[in-house]
Amino acid sequence: MLLSIGYWLPSTTSSAPDMNPTILIVAAGLWGLALLATFLWSRRHPAASPYWRDLLSGGVLFLLMLGFFWRTLSGDVFQPADGGDLVSFLFPTYRFAAAQLAQGQLPLWNPTLYGGAPFIGDIQAGFLYLPNLLLFLTNPAFAYPTLQWLSALHLFWAGLGMYALLRTLRWENVPVARLAALFGAVAFMFSDPLLLHFGNYNLIAVLSWLPWVMAAYVWALESGDLRLAALAGLLFAVSVYAGHAQSTIYIGLALVVYTAGWWASIVALRRRTPDAPKGGGVQWAYTGRPVLVFSVTVALAVLLAAPVLLPALELAQHSVRSEFTYQDATAYSLDPAQALVGLLTPGFFGRGPALHWSLWQRVELPYLGIAALIMALAAPFLAPVAVRRRLWPWLGMAVFGLVVALGVYGIVHGWLTMLLPIFDQLRAPARALILWALGAGVLAALGADQLVRSVAKHATGKRAWPYAFLRSPVALALVVGAFILFGVVLPLAYYSLLVTQADPTAFLRASVATLALVFAAVFWAITLAVAGAYRARWFGGVACLVLLTGLLYFDLSANGAYTDISPTDPAATFAHPEIIDFLRSDPDLFRIDTRTEIADLWQPDTAALIGLQDIGGVANPLALRSFEEYWQTLGGRDTPGYDLLNVKYVLVREGTPLPGSKFERVLGPVDGLEVYRNNEFVPRAWFASESADLANVAPAAEATAAPVTASGPNAFSVQLTAPADGLLVLSEIWYPGWQAHVNGLPATIEQVDGLFRAVRVPAGDVDVEFRYAPATFQWGLWAAGAGGVFLVIIFLLARRRKRVDGYHAAADFSAA
Repeated sequence: MLLSIGYWLPSTTSSAPDMNPTILIVAAGLWGLALLATFLWSRRHPAASPYWRDLLSGGVLFLLMLGFFWRTLSGDVFQPADGGDLVSFLFPTYRFAAAQLAQGQLPLWNPTLYGGAPFIGDIQAGFLYLPNLLLFLTNPAFAYPTLQWLSALHLFWAGLGMYALLRTLRWENVPVARLAALFGAVAFMFSDPLLLHFGNYNLIAVLSWLPWVMAAYVWALESGDLRLAALAGLLFAVSVYAGHAQSTIYIGLALVVYTAGWWASIVALRRRTPDAPKGGGVQWAYTGRPVLVFSVTVALAVLLAAPVLLPALELAQHSVRSEFTYQDATAYSLDPAQALVGLLTPGFFGRGPALHWSLWQRVELPYLGIAALIMALAAPFLAPVAVRRRLWPWLGMAVFGLVVALGVYGIVHGWLTMLLPIFDQLRAPARALILWALGAGVLAALGADQLVRSVAKHATGKRAWPYAFLRSPVALALVVGAFILFGVVLPLAYYSLLVTQADPTAFLRASVATLALVFAAVFWAITLAVAGAYRARWFGGVACLVLLTGLLYFDLSANGAYTDISPTDPAATFAHPEIIDFLRSDPDLFRIDTRTEIADLWQPDTAALIGLQDIGGVANPLALRSFEEYWQTLGGRDTPGYDLLNVKYVLVREGTPLPGSKFERVLGPVDGLEVYRNNEFVPRAWFASESADLANVAPAAEATAAPVTASGPNAFSVQLTAPADGLLVLSEIWYPGWQAHVNGLPATIEQVDGLFRAVRVPAGDVDVEFRYAPATFQWGLWAAGAGGVFLVIIFLLARRRKRVDGYHAAADFSAA
């Protein structure tokens, strides 16, 4: 018996790009019309800012994204090569949600995997995230390549947000040049902390909102306008719905670090300016304002995102992740050796999983591109003295992200596991590098901008030879770095190729490292040459920024565009039509068992895609702890406890024997798999004696089956004629939020065998209805409603205050 939830089997896999060209054409047309309209408007209002140039920059970023992923988006290859979480987890999860929503049902519970689990509690489900929701409702049978498009589009959204942030910031009362902002946007959107997670679409989706949140938040701190703080909170809440808890925490940490740096820079400036105004307004500006802005932003984000946050917090207490140790939390830490070389090249230890060769786990690296690194390092030296203190928040964010990413190699991450809720349940500290990418990206844009402005400010109108560039201490340091790379590092690298030829493995590793270092040295030298030639006035500032941006894009694409790709469709392992048709033809309500080490032949989450129910699923730390404990203590598939799981069919690799005589092969071998039927499986619902021990309930030799009359994701109905007062036991996992009614009256759901649900029923004809309606979700809806009211009140009552110059709050204090 299939779930009555309307699954779509067509378009399970596809080798063609699943993006309607009409959408791109319409989007391009709308963008062109907006560009033309803003251009004409700026011609009529010469004093106004030429916003058409910002629209043009956005279009350039989109074209750069298309150029970067042209092979993936055209359907020529798939990325990542093995699909990663994109194919093994997100694709079947999203298709399950899409099927539910298309039937007019809100999927709060997922009965298809792990024996059943709370879907609304798994924040990774992301079915309430607006872009996902629109996709699910308009194209519920979307193919796998659609998710590749979503990942790429969110990288573009991250770059566009970075551009907006950089244009929002004010240095000496002016923003960075548009081309410099474009430079910083390219560095951020293709940075390693984002690019490496192309297969983690939900992670990218959350982090793509980070620069947008920061743009609104920074503006709110500058102006004191609570409407901007509310906007930051709204954007933050939208990001939460995309579904990656760790990334959400990093956005919160970005707000904390920036606020601390902003406040520290003001305090330091006040101490250096003893005659500065000390009125109450000034005092409020640098103490009360940041506290209020931060509080409004975070409170509004929490309220608006409560419908997913509260169920997620509840699940965190019942999941496998709740038993994580500190050693578990520090898995995938950034080793200092990786961090140091990763600043210069992402490929020293192998760029993709196929060539990775270090002793440490493959993680994201702090790579932004050589040109971006140089400009970021130069920014504090090129910036005017009045601006340098305003760099503190971004310097602090970059350093903080780098230090936290060290994980077990640095103590700061350990402190955070003690101070922040659920932070000790999150692995991969290296993901904190997103804060490094944001802070260093801002510094890189400012460095490029100040390079152009400083030369223009001291221009003599005469050309000079590039060696004049050496007069700058920053330039001298860069030249020394080039000499080290070309005079020391590369010769040693080529020498390693000579001495390792006898050992194929060592030679391969030396070759990979040498190629990476050659790339780093070449891009270092070209960046130095471009900056030196511009300082020598060989070309203008616009040409300099265009060259630097083009060089950076070529660097990042050369190191990442073709990494971890394959012409083989990773979603092809979902396609087992003969096996699927056989299982779907069985009219019973049953589960299958794919926890048999067949992930290379059968995608673990296939059941969610095709409408079956499995006791397995892809490795997920959010799986329920009670089920995993039951499975670990089961004692094997030949035990009665295994039969209670309602497993009727077991899928195994061809030639794999099963214990006992109760298993009968009924299909195969097909596609390297065989299907066995469990002839002793227990029905989904059955009657037990009233005196049964709840800790050890088992059916009689001939179980009294209770017919299931309706089965859906959030509801379950059973009718039976009970021979006496007793228990109706369901092979369904007990979890808070399930409600039961026996003959229309509320009943208490009891937990039996530490895993299953049961209710007490009277003798005679009985109708039992189960419904999943978690209180946490209902409370979350009320909280979101309150957040919406709060948002409206702020926009109606808050008065826009005069924007001040820079970050330093009160206008009179800034002037001083």
